[in-house]
Amino acid sequence: MPLPMLADAATARDGSVTALRPAGACALSACLAGSRATVLDVGCGDAEACRLRALGLCEGASVNVVRSRDHTLLEVRGSRIAVGAALASGITVLPVA
Repeated sequence: MPLPMLADAATARDGSVTALRPAGACALSACLAGSRATVLDVGCGDAEACRLRALGLCEGASVNVVRSRDHTLLEVRGSRIAVGAALASGITVLPVA
């Protein structure tokens, strides 16, 4: 399935443009319980990103949001993973209708 038209550029903390995001992309922390999404980018530290990818939370993975409160509980490839709010805000996803 092709991605929607590119909407806007993601901006790094120093103000430089880092990448283009598809229309409708948002932070994982913005997804409500019961929603499904596809991971576009795991934007966190190298060690954290490596660990998340080892658990199956990587670019292209389909995730189901089980609970979204002070942390986000996800179902990823048959496993459940809890992600803190700060980490969830750095993960870019494309919600699936």
